Amino acid sequence: MIPNLNVGLIHYPVLNKHREMVTTSVTLFDIHDIARSSATFGVNEYLIINPSLYQKKVVDRLIHFWKQGYGKEYNDNRAAAITKVQFFFTLEEGIQYLTGSYQKKPLIIGTSAKNYSQYPGITFPELKETLQQEPVLLLLGTGWGLSDEVLQGCNRLLEPIPGKGDYNHLSVRAAAAIMLYKLMNE
Repeated sequence: MIPNLNVGLIHYPVLNKHREMVTTSVTLFDIHDIARSSATFGVNEYLIINPSLYQKKVVDRLIHFWKQGYGKEYNDNRAAAITKVQFFFTLEEGIQYLTGSYQKKPLIIGTSAKNYSQYPGITFPELKETLQQEPVLLLLGTGWGLSDEVLQGCNRLLEPIPGKGDYNHLSVRAAAAIMLYKLMNE
């Protein structure tokens, strides 16, 4: 169990490969797989941030399928993971929700596959220790990562997951699982 940890999957504002600010679409794999990792490692809430009403309908449909539809009958275990999912149109709404839950604003921790020296960093062991004392919202970016606007609003930036060589572009659901595993075991 990871006390005080919440995960936010940001679809806007994120970057595309040209470093332009865009909105990405939700994917069923990201919703489902990160929810399962969140349940496995004891994350409190899994927030999906996307400004599109149409994308909210996609998320709502998936949640309904696993919590009340055929998916619940087929595999009730998945319903437990999906209960972690909350949808918000903006990051600010998600932060307000968590602030109300904890009666304290969570520490906002950004993530990136790149090393950014201009943002204060935090290591996995430091974050694990911080989680013992205060609520945290760990932000994951879709597309080509969190925008500068989001990164500037973070209290800290989590150290990247190192790869073997120069290539470092994990899927967000793979990165989430690795980060949660490291936070539980570092």
